[in-house]
Amino acid sequence: MYAIVAYGSRYEPDAQAGLASLVGDLLDEGTETRAAQDIALAIEATGARLNTFGGYARSGLSLTALRDDFPQLLDVAADLLRHSRFPEERFAQCQARRLAQLRSRADDARTVASDAFDELVYLGHPARRPIVGYESTVSALTADDARSAYARFFAPNNLLVAVVGDLPVAEMERRLLESLGDWPAAPGFSLPAAPPVERQAAPRQRVIPRPDKEQIHILLGHLGIPRAHPDYYALRVMDVILGDSPGMTARIPRLLRDDLGLAYTTYANITATAGVDPGRFVAYVGTSPENQSKSIAAIRSELERIQQEPVAPEELVAAKAYLTGSFVFNFETNAQRALFLIETEVHGLGADYARRYPALIEAITAEDILRAAQTHLNPLALTTIVAGPVAADAA
Repeated sequence: MYAIVAYGSRYEPDAQAGLASLVGDLLDEGTETRAAQDIALAIEATGARLNTFGGYARSGLSLTALRDDFPQLLDVAADLLRHSRFPEERFAQCQARRLAQLRSRADDARTVASDAFDELVYLGHPARRPIVGYESTVSALTADDARSAYARFFAPNNLLVAVVGDLPVAEMERRLLESLGDWPAAPGFSLPAAPPVERQAAPRQRVIPRPDKEQIHILLGHLGIPRAHPDYYALRVMDVILGDSPGMTARIPRLLRDDLGLAYTTYANITATAGVDPGRFVAYVGTSPENQSKSIAAIRSELERIQQEPVAPEELVAAKAYLTGSFVFNFETNAQRALFLIETEVHGLGADYARRYPALIEAITAEDILRAAQTHLNPLALTTIVAGPVAADAA
């Protein structure tokens, strides 16, 4: 079972950055009738798995349990969704852990580079902030802040539930209604509006000197597309060809790793982060400082190439075969199936999406990819981030 609400860092004010992530972590730390230890024991005694989370646009929980244990654990899950109370001592412990994580996070040059990339790509938009917030904002949060956000966003008219498993649909529906059916709707509920965000029209750049590191981390890119964009499928095939296929056989990894010997870790994609808001197009390479200029030039050359030349027939066939052949791996477990149902509902993909997906991919042509690349990539207006042992004025 997945049970989610539309709540996350997307809906936080700047001063409360990181709150949704804490709310998600604290969902199972006690309710009005269950202590945190009681919840943990109920899960452990049955060998079930309960995870709670707070992300960018969604928060909630997932539950994996045996069929016979599901009814009683559904009651526990419903209790967390409806009656979590965020005890002061548990909040303080979680807040302290998060602050320690943020300090550790600041030592990771690749993470720092990624955060800086988001700041420049999403100017003025909530997506510019890390989901986990900042030390300055997290340290100022209180348990009352968590309770207020929980009371506002955890409501049945903001709830989406998917259950997959060895129970008849009618029985699943009955049990869900027994646990959640008398939950009163929040009157007048509406989600805060996120400001619009547009793709940059000029280059942006930031250099982050980290003299204590050996490797530099380079990110190039700009704003991408939302998941519901009609060009998603052409760009998904393009991603596999350009920089996001298994075994590093895509163009950018093959060029930078195999042909030029500049890096081992490198990729590029535009669809990986497509969501309710536009994701990001990003090309990444981790390399030695002396390879900076050559690596950037190589990535730019491949971006220009995919905008100027139709992809080769064998590349197109291989990319589509990979995407249609690997699609089945989204359904190996009931948890994956439940998450797939959530995704199709959130993005309005339709109940028959699993059946239609192979045809959507097979229909993509080289001309579709060329047009989509020309529309959604702009090598002349990239955000460029370089973090590592480089001078502050390095280009």
